[in-house]
Amino acid sequence: MKDLVSQLGYDFEDKTLLKKAITHKSFSSENNERLEFLGDALLNLFVAEYLYKRFETLDEGKLTQFKATIVSRENLDKIARSLNLSSFIKTGKGENLEGNSIPGNTLEALIGAIYLDSNYLTTNRVINKLLKKSLLILEEDKDLKDPKSKLQEHLQKRDLKLPLYSLKQKGSKEKSIDFKVICEVEDLEMTAVGIGQSRKKAELNAAEIILLKIEVS
Repeated sequence: MKDLVSQLGYDFEDKTLLKKAITHKSFSSENNERLEFLGDALLNLFVAEYLYKRFETLDEGKLTQFKATIVSRENLDKIARSLNLSSFIKTGKGENLEGNSIPGNTLEALIGAIYLDSNYLTTNRVINKLLKKSLLILEEDKDLKDPKSKLQEHLQKRDLKLPLYSLKQKGSKEKSIDFKVICEVEDLEMTAVGIGQSRKKAELNAAEIILLKIEVS
């Protein structure tokens, strides 16, 4: 636990808040769901305020795009992995911490717990430390839209039908089988098979392949 406290850069006065923050609902009825709710709100407020002050010329659409990237489940899970958070989370028997949102949700719960244990300014300092790498890569002219969004926008601009995604193979964590999804763009007569550890990731992969095909066509 000392390692986690050290990486967070915050030592709890009320240790019960820390314990609750790392307790999943599968382990106890005294769990971190409410803290996660609070932490999510604090995280979104911090990022919104940071982006508003840093990028004075960006419109609402681009600011929203940036915020969505920073607070995305993928980014929060990535930060949780960098903290080795999974080794501290208390879960019930059989609960898997791989390929789901539990680590990222726990990170939000920790933020909520820090706020209750301290104050808004202290919490902001911790969040800033956690998000530092993610925030530094943001640039005004950078496009952070995911491949599905890019493909949809491209087709809409050309007044073409939106892509259709269909599941070809359902994945399984236990059997280490990836999801396979077919993306079909009827008006362009293009199809692609995407592969990923989740259906969403497989759809993103398929959309990315279609975009590459469009670029070279």
